[in-house]
Amino acid sequence: MSVLRLAKWSAVALLATSVGLAGQESLQKLFESGNYNAVVERAAEGRGGSPEDTYMAALALLKMENVGGSSAEFRRLQESGNEAWQQVGASGVAMLDNNDAEAVAAAQRAAGMAGDNPYVQYQLGLAAAGANDTNTAVTAFARATELQPDFAYAHYYAGQAYQKQRNLAKAAEHYTYFLKLAPDSPDRPAVQAIMRTLRK
Repeated sequence: MSVLRLAKWSAVALLATSVGLAGQESLQKLFESGNYNAVVERAAEGRGGSPEDTYMAALALLKMENVGGSSAEFRRLQESGNEAWQQVGASGVAMLDNNDAEAVAAAQRAAGMAGDNPYVQYQLGLAAAGANDTNTAVTAFARATELQPDFAYAHYYAGQAYQKQRNLAKAAEHYTYFLKLAPDSPDRPAVQAIMRTLRK
């Protein structure tokens, strides 16, 4: 095979690999780029797959203000075979029903079973933030970022929680991570505006 033909073949193979990898972008990354429809579609295609995918679909539908759809995904988690994920589902349903106490309690039960799961910690943070329990929210979101440092929205909400605590240095640290990890997020302009106020 000539060098020119080999170079062309390599370029085609590289392009095919790149396209394949783009098509396999994680649901978390799709979510963080604001591509919520793709998250929901991919989760539906792999129905019966990982509970993480169902959870990301629930969060995406929530971002789309489709409360009914989000509730249905959380209920799917309640029917999963994993007890921790069942509690995450219960927490999500309670959160959507404005039952803050149960949302936190269910998320805490999940964390008691699977405290090393970043999504479990993230759900605890969301539930606690909704219940205005800032201390629990800070601890949960910070733990989620330790367990999965590339989870942009864990940094985003950790920043918000630290900001509520008036710990502006930690808030800025997490917002900075969020901006690096989620350059295409629809929440990016709001975070950039917050960062400008924190620097004053």
